[in-house]
Amino acid sequence: MRRTAAFLIALVAVSEANPILVTIMSEVCVDPADQWIELHSAPVARGYDLTGYTITTATSVCTLSYVLQSGEYLVVDSSSLAQGTVGHGKFRLNPEEESITLRNLQGMPERICYPRYPTGGQRAPVPPEHGSISLWNNCDAVYQSMNWYVDSSPTPGAENDDFSVIAGTVTGSGGDTLDTVCVIARGQNGYCSGGGLCQTSYSVGGLGAGKYEVTAEVQHRGHRYVVTYPESVAVGYSQTVGGIDVVIPVPGVTEAPPASVLPLLRVSGRTLLLGSDGSAPVMLALYNHVGSRVSATHLGRFTGERRVQLPATLPPGIYFATAQKGTRRSTVKVVLW
Repeated sequence: MRRTAAFLIALVAVSEANPILVTIMSEVCVDPADQWIELHSAPVARGYDLTGYTITTATSVCTLSYVLQSGEYLVVDSSSLAQGTVGHGKFRLNPEEESITLRNLQGMPERICYPRYPTGGQRAPVPPEHGSISLWNNCDAVYQSMNWYVDSSPTPGAENDDFSVIAGTVTGSGGDTLDTVCVIARGQNGYCSGGGLCQTSYSVGGLGAGKYEVTAEVQHRGHRYVVTYPESVAVGYSQTVGGIDVVIPVPGVTEAPPASVLPLLRVSGRTLLLGSDGSAPVMLALYNHVGSRVSATHLGRFTGERRVQLPATLPPGIYFATAQKGTRRSTVKVVLW
């Protein structure tokens, strides 16, 4: 097979509007008696010539000499390196804290660091001694989601499993089927998403055990809506939690929202626009793209519209503003340049 000069972390265009971030490292086991790393191109089944690629940890380095076939799961460990079947060098891991880097011939790195919370992307949880940490890298019609989670039954050389799932429906008021739906679950052990075009049901996978805030981002008839499920959703190990249903208040279907419902947030530049009927105090919180809260403001009771200016010192990036009144919450995505 001819050597592939593709970047290790490559943007492979499914369409111009939906690029895919391809990763190679897929699963890691830190058991002192059997340490290994699994390589697999995800989320697409694509082959790579790994000859000359290096895997570096705090105490070891190895150089690969292997052609990864399309759809193959390659396990690299001390035994395969000693035999020369996948390359040469050493592979050792610190079970408690480590940074693993895979570099291609152009020097482009792919990295896993643990423990890092909240997990997602290059951030991974502490691996269990007799388990592994596994990567969820999924791309649907709307969004790509990546997260490292704990897997207590390792699958070297096979597809990852044992992740948890949050599932449910997103509909417009009156039962309308929406144009585009993206549902995001953010928590300590995952920042994942799932969605699709013109569909009611959703499924967000790749989650570790813990509690998550579930938010639906919707496009419908030229309008954008963001609504957060009113309660945190708890999932256990390798568990599917269903029935997390979100209703979007589509204009023209419901004449007016009930007085107890907090109107959706709106964004104008660096200004947040909130509405309330004065029936309960309003709390406004701002989160960064990994789910960490960066500010919180108690607005008290007010009637009508309230304008809140974001700090001028807030750096560019993606944020999520959440307003809560009683048990009702509304969330909007904020992009600062």
